[in-house]
Amino acid sequence: MKRIFFFATPADIGPVLTRWEATSPLTFVPTRTLSRPDRTVFKRAADLPSPGVASHETGSLSESYLVMPRGATPRQRQGKTREGGAWWGIHNGDNEESVVFTAAGLWGDVLLPGQVNTVHDSVPAQALMKGFAAALRKEGFRKFGLWSLGPEALTLYRAGRRLTTTAAQSPPEFDLKLPETT
Repeated sequence: MKRIFFFATPADIGPVLTRWEATSPLTFVPTRTLSRPDRTVFKRAADLPSPGVASHETGSLSESYLVMPRGATPRQRQGKTREGGAWWGIHNGDNEESVVFTAAGLWGDVLLPGQVNTVHDSVPAQALMKGFAAALRKEGFRKFGLWSLGPEALTLYRAGRRLTTTAAQSPPEFDLKLPETT
């Protein structure tokens, strides 16, 4: 299990995060590249700013977090900008016991997809993936092909709201289409 795609509103994703971290304490570290090595580390999912509200019009570019078991130390890489300044980045590939969580969510009238993914087959990374998948199921998410939909996301879909699989500016042919019997 290397990638889980989902649609979730804030009301959908909050309980999932609570259930996920109830299986074991987690640490959430923003993955954006910074001009300094110090990073905000969230020790509780409840402290994450606005999960389920997209921070970018493209779901995959919304705020992402490296998720690790609490106590694990995230490794960063350092590089130089073209102008000669320094940058620090944090990547899933450098942290074997981690996954990346991107909630995405509401962007105006559109619901953008979130995902949890990892490049690792390690026991800790796969345990995090399985824990997230179990939390989705236990919180009433329904699976349709590759996509899991939270209860409120499914209600929005049935009401005609756009659930786009890519970005808010995408044409309607990129919207999620579910069977008529849904």
